[in-house]
Amino acid sequence: MSVLDGGGFNGSAQPSRLRPHGNVRALKIAVLLSFGVLALQLANMQLVQGAEYRQRSEENHLRVANIIPPRGLIYDRNGLPLVENVGVFQVTILPDVLPEERDERYRIYLMLEQLIDVPALDIQKSVDEKVDDGLGYISIVVGNNLTKDQALQVQQLTSDMPGVSLEVTPGRRYIEGVSLAHILGHVAAQRLEDGDYYRKQGYALNEMVGQAGIESAYEKDLRGTPGLSSNEEDAQGNVITRLETRNATPGSSVQLAIDMNLQQFVYEQLEASMDEAKVAAAVVMNAKTGEIYSMVSFPGYDNNLFTNIKENGAEYNRLAADKVRKPFLNWALSAEAPGSTFKLLTAAAALQVGNMVPSDGRNVASKVLEIKGVNGEIYPLMDWNAHGYVNLYTGIAYSSNHYFYQAACGIQQEGTYGLAKTEFDPERSAYILAEFARDFGFGGPTGIDIGGESDGTVPDPAWKARTHKGEGFNPDEGTWYYADTCFMGIGQGDVTATPMQITRMTAAVANGGTLVTPHIANAILDAQGNVVRTIEPETKKVPVDPKHLADIREGMRQSVNLADGAGVRALQPGVEISGKTGTAEF
Repeated sequence: MSVLDGGGFNGSAQPSRLRPHGNVRALKIAVLLSFGVLALQLANMQLVQGAEYRQRSEENHLRVANIIPPRGLIYDRNGLPLVENVGVFQVTILPDVLPEERDERYRIYLMLEQLIDVPALDIQKSVDEKVDDGLGYISIVVGNNLTKDQALQVQQLTSDMPGVSLEVTPGRRYIEGVSLAHILGHVAAQRLEDGDYYRKQGYALNEMVGQAGIESAYEKDLRGTPGLSSNEEDAQGNVITRLETRNATPGSSVQLAIDMNLQQFVYEQLEASMDEAKVAAAVVMNAKTGEIYSMVSFPGYDNNLFTNIKENGAEYNRLAADKVRKPFLNWALSAEAPGSTFKLLTAAAALQVGNMVPSDGRNVASKVLEIKGVNGEIYPLMDWNAHGYVNLYTGIAYSSNHYFYQAACGIQQEGTYGLAKTEFDPERSAYILAEFARDFGFGGPTGIDIGGESDGTVPDPAWKARTHKGEGFNPDEGTWYYADTCFMGIGQGDVTATPMQITRMTAAVANGGTLVTPHIANAILDAQGNVVRTIEPETKKVPVDPKHLADIREGMRQSVNLADGAGVRALQPGVEISGKTGTAEF
């Protein structure tokens, strides 16, 4: 018989009335006593200690903060570090932890104004905006780049300023000075107008971002991956409970093609040779790979001034006010008249079209060439010297204007028609020259990896008709003239190009016809210095027979090696040097 059938535990059948009712009564009394104790404790917590617990619940808060990763470093081609990471002191406010009374809040803002020199009203505005947006649980930066003395004072007084914290975030110091400013760029606080973009990319409000140069172009590599810290804290900022921690991943480093020693040398050479000039630029590029060994824009500036623009405001304003030298402008990527360097392109076009061969020549007996215009009038075209008899090689070597007028626009009374070849048609010649110019990379960006470059201008009759009309122009200023083609052929008139574009064109002549894409960076490195990605820009061929480019190179060699060559000052014993001078008149 089972227990469920009424059998006893000893196996005998016993009536239910024989079960022990006394034990059940004791259990009921124990349960009632337990509930009584709980009720008394609840009453104690609510009625006696309620104010204390309410205060504790109000003072405790949840703090969620991004852990900003160390930014990747930047090295030159030989592994020399060009930047270093440093700690930056900043003051943050967590609006939800501030006192509820506005007067008490403003007392804190006034204290901060005295400590970090940020107006109390500005702090109040920043806090109120976050609260109104429902983001009071997120810390906001109200002071950045504090000095050590300021940081120490804030730290000592944080207990008197609930909601205020002193934090140390990664900052940047640029080691090598003014010669690299245009290449490296700088990091800075996010611009207000870019806020939505950075929020979507997962940036914290206090996270610095790359501005210009390598710092901007390789921001995704250098930045790393932020971590997360979520803690419950008391009013004094002490951690009560650690809820979640996700470690940050350091950013990758960037190794440049730049040789720092060469960069500094080129900068010093430009600086020493300025004389009456105000600005200058120089580019040293590997003609086969597009690696930029040096790119200098003079004058430079110290990009460390952007680490604390408020403290360095006077120096920033002085540089920004220089409207002649424009120190913040990268002159190596800014377009100006290319001058006689453009004659290399005119030569390539003429040889490829076939309106001249290397042996074709002319006697430049005078600095003045009188030519007959379309209207029959005689116009003087100038050369910088009476060179005597020149052909392609010596035309390049002496940089003869008259020789390249003959090649580009033609001289009708002498029976040469320029690039039109079979008829005297200056407009057609201009379109042909413009097409070759674009094939050599003029009139558009080179694709250099730091950006910020000008397109330059490749003029032609349609361009002039389109741009030289409307307010400020006379009715006939949109007309393309014979002289426009002539001046374009020697790199003057409306044609403009950047030093980088000229370097790229010259490299295509030097390497036999490959138009390389210039690049400052060579590789992306991981935290251990291993290459994780190499920079491999695209290349393309120019539509010129390599034998024609070889003829142009011979003219460039003679420019340096002839005793009266225009580039003879570049001659160095024991080194094979070729070159082309360029001077533009305004």
